[in-house]
Amino acid sequence: MILWIASYPKSGNTWLRALIATYLYSDNGEFNFDLLDKIPKFTQNKYFETFVDLKNLKTEPLKISEYWSSAQLKINLNNEVNFFKTHNACASYKDRWFTDEKNTMGYIYVVRDPRAVACSNANHSNLTIEDSVNDLLNENLIGFNGDYNLAELPSSWKINYLSWKKKKKFDGIIIKYEDLIDNTKLELKKILLFLQKNMNIPINEEKISKTINSCIFSNLSQLEDKYGFKEAEKNKFFWKGAKDSWKIDLNQDLRKKIEISFKDEMIELGYLKK
Repeated sequence: MILWIASYPKSGNTWLRALIATYLYSDNGEFNFDLLDKIPKFTQNKYFETFVDLKNLKTEPLKISEYWSSAQLKINLNNEVNFFKTHNACASYKDRWFTDEKNTMGYIYVVRDPRAVACSNANHSNLTIEDSVNDLLNENLIGFNGDYNLAELPSSWKINYLSWKKKKKFDGIIIKYEDLIDNTKLELKKILLFLQKNMNIPINEEKISKTINSCIFSNLSQLEDKYGFKEAEKNKFFWKGAKDSWKIDLNQDLRKKIEISFKDEMIELGYLKK
């Protein structure tokens, strides 16, 4: 069964994958980029080419929704816990749900202040900050991956967050990116305890500490500079990683646009005061 590491784009998904993969799959708590392959992207050619000519998905990208369930069923034939990364909203397209209880055992969702997301995405994707904010609010937003531009449907920041939070048919945990920065050890322990529901995972304090030290943002950034990172697109992937950079990078009008659009969710998450 699949266990999703889910988030809106540029919300800390890759950092969270690094922490989880390093703890679960390294011998000594030392990170390397190959470990991220243990929690791969779901939207990849190899998971869909059995069911459809990928050239058709290049011309009709949203047709991929017809094969979400088949691809996941095939993955789950191994009868193991299968970790996957996704930015898809846990929603439906033309009555076809991204996933369901037949294919999914649970999710770990990482959420980040949308003001910071807008700034990070602008740098990552070579967008103006205005265009990045508009993407954040776009309920029809589509992202593309790989040689065949396979479609991913994150929708807006709000719908993405609520779609996973409200999915009660399978178990999940929501982690705030800012809490992960402020107290990485506490949040990683929460995640490991959650995983223990379905996996035999020992809680090893020494390995937790080594994992955290190995996955600090500055180390990931240095490793990217030294070896490169295949998931980086136009710009450096591990850019700032700060939680409050939006206070400098985002002008007042764009802040207000985000805060008005996502007021209830931002108050709920502690990003705004009532």
